[in-house]
Amino acid sequence: MGLVISSNFAASFAARQIEINNDGLQKSLNRLSSGKRIVNPADDAGGMAVQLKMHAAVKRGAVTKNNIQNAISFLQTQDGVLQTATKVVDRIAELKAMSLDATKNSEDIQNYNEEYQVLRQQLQDLQTEKFNGVSMFGTNGGDAAAATDSNQEGVFTIYTTEQGNKASAPSVLISGVYLSSTGGGAAATTANVYYSISGGFSGDVTSMTSGGLADQSLSMDGILSDLQSLANARAVNGALQSRMNFAYDQASISKINMEAARSRIIDVDIAEESSHFARQNILMQASSSMLSQANATSRTALQLLMQ
Repeated sequence: MGLVISSNFAASFAARQIEINNDGLQKSLNRLSSGKRIVNPADDAGGMAVQLKMHAAVKRGAVTKNNIQNAISFLQTQDGVLQTATKVVDRIAELKAMSLDATKNSEDIQNYNEEYQVLRQQLQDLQTEKFNGVSMFGTNGGDAAAATDSNQEGVFTIYTTEQGNKASAPSVLISGVYLSSTGGGAAATTANVYYSISGGFSGDVTSMTSGGLADQSLSMDGILSDLQSLANARAVNGALQSRMNFAYDQASISKINMEAARSRIIDVDIAEESSHFARQNILMQASSSMLSQANATSRTALQLLMQ
């Protein structure tokens, strides 16, 4: 190429390289200062879209973990009530056994009956126990359909993944447990725990075989059946707690792995980017130096004209 003064291709090329190297240097600085590989959507449009979805999933995963822990706390509180109820029913069984003593007269049995009546009321009070204002026990007399209807009190559906209530998403159903009639009347025949005890046996003992604790309707068979129902309810509660603990572990693992996958997309590799920054910095300095050299070629042409 001839020596000309109207244009300087070498200088223009060097200036263009300065522009390219400066752009690369600025990108590297932005990545290192932010810690992100994708600073602008133009850096990786597809990766930006994917990581945004993952970021939302990670946030939902954190909420899911809290929901599961709250469900575990609910079950633990419910089990505490069931444990108390078991003790109450066990004491009622003792009172019934003592009332069967042939040497006791009706007045003695009435003394036992006084405690029985307040214990029966305590069972009815347990039916109204709440967790954060939410009923822990069902109010539909142990109806099988109501016990699995999440629209009823005491029935809950716990979603165990970040998918929430999306169709086919995994969930755990906490079925309703019916304890006792709260109105003082006879409990429904479908009541799944205290039918024999909360069947309305209020009043004084009128004879050795009628009234209150002495009433033949309050049988030892019924009380033992109630104890068995309580044991069953606690077994179900314990099984649900075990499952929720496993669900919490799985939710934690899923959240961790999702965070790791998102990090590989959005976060910058500091070691790699530092090397890239050093390279861009050197290229920037070299291109600036070459621009200065390219501008000097015009002086050579001027010297020829001055001779």
